[in-house]
Amino acid sequence: MPDETKVSLDLGHKAVAAENELTKRVSFLNAPDAKIISQSEEHLVLEMTKGHGFKIGDVLYGLPIHICPTVALYDHAATVIDYKITGEWAIVSRNRKINI
Repeated sequence: MPDETKVSLDLGHKAVAAENELTKRVSFLNAPDAKIISQSEEHLVLEMTKGHGFKIGDVLYGLPIHICPTVALYDHAATVIDYKITGEWAIVSRNRKINI
């Protein structure tokens, strides 16, 4: 439950792979001290310091620790330079089939 020290993100198991232990799933460029305390199918909850300053709708830049199973969830990846989206890359490994 979000409160003055907790932030809930739309970053559940469907968004970032949950294969690693909870603390080794994603790190945040603009919230390096955030501590992951839970993750469900749809949401990830962070413990923050009081007065963290984040509001609903703010962007947190999360980097998956083990990117392989996370990248496999998406058709495209955004490229970011200086905190601005600059383009996108197609994840070509998503376009595959099993040959028998």
